Amino acid sequence: MPPTIGQYLKICRDFELEFDRNRRLHGSRIQCRRGCSDCCHQLFQITEVEAAWISYGTARLPPELRARLISKAEPYLEARRQLVTRTGEPEAWGSLPSPGARLACPALEDGACSIYEYRPLICRKFGIPLYNPDKPGKVFACELNFRNGEAIDDPHLVQIQSALHYEWKQVQIGYNEAGGHRDSRPITVARAILEDFSHCVEPAAEV
Repeated sequence: MPPTIGQYLKICRDFELEFDRNRRLHGSRIQCRRGCSDCCHQLFQITEVEAAWISYGTARLPPELRARLISKAEPYLEARRQLVTRTGEPEAWGSLPSPGARLACPALEDGACSIYEYRPLICRKFGIPLYNPDKPGKVFACELNFRNGEAIDDPHLVQIQSALHYEWKQVQIGYNEAGGHRDSRPITVARAILEDFSHCVEPAAEV
């Protein structure tokens, strides 16, 4: 059986707890707030599971907001295609988009995310120091919060984020083993707004 939305939402909550822990630890160095939207101009892909939650949420938005999202998501896809053709598919781990590689997410409105409750995992953790056990030897961090090469004092970061990484990876492994649909094209927030990916996961009672 494919993963449930409940399993995915647990991982979302775990990442949000880690973000809150880092905000307490690093204080004012974490400047993430409404209006700080550089990371919302990054190009990144999401998984079918994340897209399913966005599709679910988009269908339940007020009609006026949903119409605005659709009107921005459609031209976004063509703009993204042209940008990737020119610059290549980016690596969105930790770094903000370089000049000439910026494209506003269609969910961005007045400096804030209009689908905040349904946003993908990268949007829930970007801004704090990030450790990826598949890329050991480096901690990634938003350069608006931490200068390149700046020491980050956190004895728990590697252990906590490694556990989160493997928890999310196990959901993906379970999705594959259950024969979950894998899309052949890059999945983006825009596609999750325009298309219905909700069939990719099993519903959960808590949704």
